[in-house]
Amino acid sequence: MRMSAVYSRFIPWLLMVFSTTVVCGVAGAGSDQSAARASSVVPAGRQANNVAVITIEGPISKVTAKSVERRLKLAVRSGADAVVFDINTPGGELGAALDICNTIKRSPIVNTVAWINPDAYSAGAVIALACREIITSDPATMGDALPIAISPLGVVALPEHERQKATAPLLAEVVDSARRRGHDEYLVQGIVALGVELWQIEDVATGERLCINRREYEEIFGSAPPTMRPRLVSAPSNPAGLSAPSPGSSADPRSAVPGPVSPLAPDPHATGAAPDALPADDASMQPSAPPDAGLSARGSLPPSDIDFRPAAPGLGALASEITLSQERSSTRPTLTSADRGRWRLADYVSDGNGPYTFRADDLLHFRLATAIVRTDEDLRRHFGAANLRRLDESWSESLVVLLTNNIVRGVLIVVFLIGLALEMFHPGMILPGSVAGIAMVLLVTPPLLIGMANWWEVAAIAIGIALLGVEIFVLPGFGIPGVMGIVLVFVGLIGTFVGDGGGLFPDSPGGRSGLLGGLVTVLTSFVSAGLILYVISKNISAIPVFNKMVLKAGAQADDSESGEFDAMIPVEVREVAVGDEGSAVTPLRPAGKAQFGDRVVDVTSALGYIDSGTRVRVVEADPFRMVVEPADGSAAS
Repeated sequence: MRMSAVYSRFIPWLLMVFSTTVVCGVAGAGSDQSAARASSVVPAGRQANNVAVITIEGPISKVTAKSVERRLKLAVRSGADAVVFDINTPGGELGAALDICNTIKRSPIVNTVAWINPDAYSAGAVIALACREIITSDPATMGDALPIAISPLGVVALPEHERQKATAPLLAEVVDSARRRGHDEYLVQGIVALGVELWQIEDVATGERLCINRREYEEIFGSAPPTMRPRLVSAPSNPAGLSAPSPGSSADPRSAVPGPVSPLAPDPHATGAAPDALPADDASMQPSAPPDAGLSARGSLPPSDIDFRPAAPGLGALASEITLSQERSSTRPTLTSADRGRWRLADYVSDGNGPYTFRADDLLHFRLATAIVRTDEDLRRHFGAANLRRLDESWSESLVVLLTNNIVRGVLIVVFLIGLALEMFHPGMILPGSVAGIAMVLLVTPPLLIGMANWWEVAAIAIGIALLGVEIFVLPGFGIPGVMGIVLVFVGLIGTFVGDGGGLFPDSPGGRSGLLGGLVTVLTSFVSAGLILYVISKNISAIPVFNKMVLKAGAQADDSESGEFDAMIPVEVREVAVGDEGSAVTPLRPAGKAQFGDRVVDVTSALGYIDSGTRVRVVEADPFRMVVEPADGSAAS
């Protein structure tokens, strides 16, 4: 009874403790889940369950454009909610970059994000601006899309009128992207053009920021701008892959600061006085996901205004051309002296002496980028995604990139010419002709697939080869068919180095660059092939495989001076005519020697090999060669 009393006394207390523990545990779990949900909350416009990551690695070409289009279609078919373009490129072709931008903007997946990881120079910067949102790794660099021409001789300086022609489509593209994605319309112009000197001002009441040029500065503040150090340091254009100085190096006047970077911190190196003190950082200043709308309109702004607003006087000549290409109205306010007192100076952006290049902290400062993302796991959290899949280039696309490299194409041209020459000088060998055919397929097919070659160029090469065959086998003597054949092959091969646009406008920078590159490559290949054929003809007896084409020492006749092109050495044919019969005194492989009466002359088999001792008949004779076939009409082996 005593034990029962004890148990009955403590059981209620035990039940109370147990209940309290359970309730606290459930409450704690609930609070943990709420905290987890709060930490993973992302804006509705950004949230995506299925994220496809399309890599853009290395120089951008037409192959890249086709590959991006293919992978984006795959992402759409697979049900992706968002597409991230993982960009690491030194730049590339203007046409290819514009194609990729159009592909992104036409995509049914509107949640497109550019990840600067770590460099997006030139064409890479233009592609990044086309996306709905930009994120960046750290360190990272984006910008410097000044048009340049690259030839086999290096970077070619463009005259001003040609630079303007190349700049117009780039300006039209980045301005359209700025209007779609809410970027500053003046700021993006500095990425693709020179002379864009800008200051950044801030609305005193709302904290909204805007870039202005010198004329607008004087209009708003009533005086010339103060002397300050620009935040973006001018640098020469980055020509196709030269890496930018790394943050913290001596070439970078602003050392990288480890840890979080305040996106609106003033430049500590700036000098001079501004009309107002620089604003302090607060929560309202932090960047957010950019909507597709632009900056909120201020001042007098016509609602249907789509006119291009040049950020620099030198761009005014392009205004009408760029305006015609715009589909969206500008939301940039028209600033006048009536706006004095509404704005204060925030930053001196750039002196305009070079194209704009942004570091990771600059991208955040100017609200081009919204976040720093270093890993795929960070990327997954950025979207609140359940699934993240990478879509890289296929092996076939990488192969096409390799085969369209000018050096590789030059080697293929050399192989093609050598194989073609050996097959024509020694008919029936098959192997040289097969190698030449494979080299031609590898030369022509990749350019056809990416639009670098047209059918007329392929037809020119085919007709040229046919004319060379006619010259050698039907009308020997190296006359008009041979010359025309060589010219057609030469011109056709050069044409495969020029894309569709360059072919239409050969006086354009891209057209001239392609023509010059093709001319240098093809001419070098022709000279190299000629030298190699000369070396082969002089040393053929010592080269494996090729030594089977000529007579060995100890053959039935003295052939110590014979070589691959014995049949092309002038011979006396006064006593030997078409129809005469004799016998082969050496194997004809296909060149060799045959005896007609008391004369031993150099001959070549019409087709295949002929054994020594076989009766032969002359079917063709001229001062350069004598062609024979078996006299009994049997086929050569």
